[in-house]
Amino acid sequence: MVEQDPRVLRDYALPRASDITSSIFDLAVKANNFELRLALVPFVEKDQLGGCPTENPHVHLCNFLAKCGTIKLNGVFADAIKLRLFPFSLKDQACD
Repeated sequence: MVEQDPRVLRDYALPRASDITSSIFDLAVKANNFELRLALVPFVEKDQLGGCPTENPHVHLCNFLAKCGTIKLNGVFADAIKLRLFPFSLKDQACD
């Protein structure tokens, strides 16, 4: 006898947490003692994107990239810094 799936049709349309994968991955950092300076987090958090319809995500991204352009660490790719700082630039619905 074949075992039936107890889910209803609506359940197939809802995402399951186990099916979620991220396309973002951390870049390897060759620096031996890499860590973001604590002052960088508030620097990025000043202009957080909350996900409101009145906010422009393109402007947020331009501002974020401009801030990241001022940061340089020996042995660390600029993209690695951006990937680690970007979550701090989001809040509320944008984090979801």
